[in-house]
Amino acid sequence: MKFEHRDIPEGINVTDVHPLRELAVLLCGAVLLIVAGVYVLGLSAGLMAPYIPFEIERKLASSFPVEQGSEGEVEAYLQQVTDRVVDVMALPDDIDITLHYSQGNTVNAFATLGGNVIVFRGLLEKLPNENALAMLLAHEIAHVKHRDPIVSLTRGVTISSALGLILGWSDLDLMGEAGVYTLLHFSRTMEQEADKEALQAVYRLYGHTRGATDLFDTISAWHKASGAGDGIEFMQSHPLDQNRIKTLNALTASNNWPQVGEITPLPRSVVN
Repeated sequence: MKFEHRDIPEGINVTDVHPLRELAVLLCGAVLLIVAGVYVLGLSAGLMAPYIPFEIERKLASSFPVEQGSEGEVEAYLQQVTDRVVDVMALPDDIDITLHYSQGNTVNAFATLGGNVIVFRGLLEKLPNENALAMLLAHEIAHVKHRDPIVSLTRGVTISSALGLILGWSDLDLMGEAGVYTLLHFSRTMEQEADKEALQAVYRLYGHTRGATDLFDTISAWHKASGAGDGIEFMQSHPLDQNRIKTLNALTASNNWPQVGEITPLPRSVVN
């Protein structure tokens, strides 16, 4: 073998890419992997959450007692409508609903852990009829039936805990009362499924769906009057009010449910 001497080219171990750029690429890749991993972990936790016995969810909810309102005509009426709605929604035997009426002016209602449903006076006084109220109650009860609160909480706690572990956050109070209610956010898919279940409940209750979408007309009018606006649907968990109405009208038509029927007024004790 003949040896041949060759000069080594200059810059053979030098890259044209700036080292800071390489570092940025590596960091971005690591961040994407962490985000993807945390997302998959949270998704997996959410898929497992519905298998948690409702009794455990009820015991967890008892750690965060909901303020009880005074017993009166309004509370009795709301309970009566709630009982009628529950009767047509075929809830599992181990799930029960506890209604709470708040005197607050907040225009809201929501379902939380353990079958607790809270309705605020601020929203109740804006509703035009009982049919809209039944739609509201059925929507929140549907969240309980679908186990949305425990799914939302489990997913939120898992993701927050994983991020806290990775980022070194040591002062997270995820299972405190404030932490629990902060994590209880339902996805748009959850909201859409609850709308469908609620519309079916209204049909079963009254024999028609007239008045059901009055709930969203009321909320939409309040949004405009308060200056809140509907916003951009992609940025919200709730579908936009007008889109919800169109979807529900289409669902009514596809099931051949009557859209014409008697509207039940609210009692004077609720309206005044």
